[in-house]
Amino acid sequence: MMTDVEMTDDEVAAQIARADCFIERLRDAITTTVVNPGSLCADAQRRGLQRIAATLDAVPYVTMCNLANLNAAMRGGLLDVIKVGLLAVGGVTARDSQDDRR
Repeated sequence: MMTDVEMTDDEVAAQIARADCFIERLRDAITTTVVNPGSLCADAQRRGLQRIAATLDAVPYVTMCNLANLNAAMRGGLLDVIKVGLLAVGGVTARDSQDDRR
């Protein structure tokens, strides 16, 4: 449902800050995703992560704003789901990732 209510300057500033923070955290998640060096597919996995990072700029900013709002509503859950997906691209399971933290 769409409304014709305009955002205040403070709401716009908060939205931009939320979206920029989300984008920064998403980029960080991509660059810090670990690739299993023992995998026969390690090079392909690195290339996959590089392609994801390279295409991030093609996502419209309004889409990033919507994703940032969804992430905020889910208390960071959306970014957590994305990180799990990135682990799959990197060839590392979530269980392996948790084992590394111990």
